[in-house]
Amino acid sequence: MRETIIIDPVTRIEGHLSVKIDVEHGKVKKAESAGTMFRGFELISKGRDPRDMIHMMQRVCGVCPVPQGIVAALALESAAQIIVPLNAKIIRNLVQACNFIDSNVLHFYLLTLPDYVPGPQHAPWTPAWNVDMRGGPAGAYRKKTCT
Repeated sequence: MRETIIIDPVTRIEGHLSVKIDVEHGKVKKAESAGTMFRGFELISKGRDPRDMIHMMQRVCGVCPVPQGIVAALALESAAQIIVPLNAKIIRNLVQACNFIDSNVLHFYLLTLPDYVPGPQHAPWTPAWNVDMRGGPAGAYRKKTCT
């Protein structure tokens, strides 16, 4: 028997992702993932002052704006051949370290933990889904179509 498992959306990630898995006789025959979101930052950036990119690129990801801004600054420094003072590098590294801590706490407690620990079973914490979307026994969170 052939079965197609579709997980859409893959929750708790930035952007939109879907996964489609074809299973035949208990073995995966084909697996596909698709990221379907185009935001157009490249088009918005055209013709702008390059210094704007440090601020604009931080909007690429709501979960991790700091690394996006730092990478944009590094790209501008490289393009303009700017030599950054040591104290500026130290401050940049401290900002990145603080973001690393913040990002890990955010990811664990807000984006991952709800998959493993059931929360309150009433609004506004529980959406109006009719199925438990946390990982669990096979089939608990999947949309299935059999062929």
